[in-house]
Amino acid sequence: MDEMFAIKCQNCGGPMYSHQAKRSFECAYCGTVVPWQADAGEPKSALGIRHTPLTVVDGLLKLTHVSQLERPEDPDWYFFNSHWRSQSVLEHLLWEDRGTAQEFQEATHVSIPCPFCGASFEGESTQRVFECPSCGNKIGIADLLKPGTFSKRLTMGVGAEYVPEQGIPCEISPQQARANALQLVRQYPDAFAGHDVEDAIQNDMMLFYFPMALADLRMMASFPGKGLSKETLVYYEVLDWAYPRANYLDVRLMGILEPWDFAKVGPFDPAMQEGDFRVVSVDAATKDQVVIDKLALDIAGNDAEAVLGLNKKSIRTWARKARKHKDGLVMVPVYFVDRPATDSRDGEQVRIAVNGQTSRAAAVVFSDKRETHVVASLNPSLHLSGESTVHAAPIEVKYVKSPFLYQIVRRGGGEQPRQVAAAAEGSYREEKPKRKGLFGAILGSREAQPVGAAMR
Repeated sequence: MDEMFAIKCQNCGGPMYSHQAKRSFECAYCGTVVPWQADAGEPKSALGIRHTPLTVVDGLLKLTHVSQLERPEDPDWYFFNSHWRSQSVLEHLLWEDRGTAQEFQEATHVSIPCPFCGASFEGESTQRVFECPSCGNKIGIADLLKPGTFSKRLTMGVGAEYVPEQGIPCEISPQQARANALQLVRQYPDAFAGHDVEDAIQNDMMLFYFPMALADLRMMASFPGKGLSKETLVYYEVLDWAYPRANYLDVRLMGILEPWDFAKVGPFDPAMQEGDFRVVSVDAATKDQVVIDKLALDIAGNDAEAVLGLNKKSIRTWARKARKHKDGLVMVPVYFVDRPATDSRDGEQVRIAVNGQTSRAAAVVFSDKRETHVVASLNPSLHLSGESTVHAAPIEVKYVKSPFLYQIVRRGGGEQPRQVAAAAEGSYREEKPKRKGLFGAILGSREAQPVGAAMR
């Protein structure tokens, strides 16, 4: 093993911790701060969050940006089909990035003598910073613990392997993540029956830093109307919405791990990160619009059903616009449980993840026959800033006049609109994949049309 050194405060002798946001080592006892590099300077934040307010004309909402409705189509991308989705992370990595897969396959347990107390402890050969369980002090690898030196051989991805230089810090320990995942499994035992998930959670859960893109999502969807009304129109807004920019972790699972608090975004350098983890680079092959459509259609159906009582399967037409924030690529911490050793119930697959910022656990259980999404409730003591993911309660609107002016008919949540995704309660949803038949093939050929024309 390479030469080790103690990350020790020169002022009081206490252990120092790597602080990503300040790009420095900090002493937990006396507060001494030592920059990673003497000439590094102050870190700068590239993330630019700017929300565009809705235009209101004579009390009517101007919704030009979502006025062209079209029939929703389930995105047909090969990473959504069962063959690719059922692959483990290692199988996916062997197919796409064999060099990195080999590094992880050859990783070994190493025994390390603590320079503080003399006790020996074990770690992984892919780590840079270790913590002695006997005395709690930190030990680093001299040649590797330097800013900007994280090996591309340990970065999951191909091509340029771009890793955003900003990220959300991980705020929970592996023990907390495992406990939350186990609680989710025990709360919904029927969803996980036949899967050896508890053993996988205890032994295989791994921390990933995963790239997400930040945007404001706005949508309009039409549902079958009630009474004399031909259709019901629903308008949605999701602020500070994050969607995946890689496909190593299940896309739909990543879509339900929200909320994320982007006020806490800071510099991210995996070379100075503590513990054992994996880094996923931005995947140029990941199709932005396909991922947006897949996750946005889930949101449109689920939010309308939860807040307005509409049938999420009955969306007739829709429009969506994701306004991306400037330099909005951010690494987020995710504890992930890959495919367990046993998947024995009708060919089902299960994936479990825990949000490393909020500690929220979520899971997807899927097969060709059905798909179940399970989301744990948020910790009631969790405080989120004003720059966290917010699903504004959907509103029912009615077209009034040109140019694309709409009247609010009904507000979701009654007089007290609520945040949908950031609500404290969890959720359990089961669905069956849509199958295209003769009528679907015929109706699917209809062209996009302005919403005003659809109501005439």
